Amino acid sequence: MRSREAKGIATTVSTATTPWWNPSSLMCSAMPSDLPHDDRIVVRRPPAVAPAAGSLGLELFQNAYVVRDLDAAMEQIGASFGVRKFTMVPVPPLDGGATLRIALAWCAGQMIELIEARGPGLELHATWLPEGADIRFHHNGYFVRNEREWADLLQKLAEEGRPIVMSGDSGFIRYAYVYAAELGHYLEFVLPNADGKAFFENVAAN
Repeated sequence: MRSREAKGIATTVSTATTPWWNPSSLMCSAMPSDLPHDDRIVVRRPPAVAPAAGSLGLELFQNAYVVRDLDAAMEQIGASFGVRKFTMVPVPPLDGGATLRIALAWCAGQMIELIEARGPGLELHATWLPEGADIRFHHNGYFVRNEREWADLLQKLAEEGRPIVMSGDSGFIRYAYVYAAELGHYLEFVLPNADGKAFFENVAAN
């Protein structure tokens, strides 16, 4: 053991070389032993898709937040976390005076989505913010790879008793939302076509 001063606070640092945990005691039968090693990641992980894991078993790629003011939210995320480069999603004019503004950013392999929604038809997002809040987590986004996986997803959602609360096709992605009451937020499933894949691949990276 040795002691040192750090910013005026006395700390004690252990110099023992033996780890406090025993790696051989960590049993995880589901982790394949032949997963490729990548020095850029901290731990090896199972495949991104787990067909037996229900609706959570698809490729998680996005954390999405509803915001009160998109410009202010992008500025705040940039100042707080250094994520300063965003791509705006093209949204066609909406009926009834509704407005929808969406900004996307890649950050370390995960996407951040910021959504400002106002007006009729956008209640799924527009009513999500409590009074006094400017940003709130809304949903996880999952990629669906193909039509067969989409059909399997619909079957899983039916088996889990999760009705689709909003769905559609933007022209470059098909999407569907369900509410996961156990988690307290929504799940969005996204099946991109070729144009959609190209769009996601060109979202600003931080």
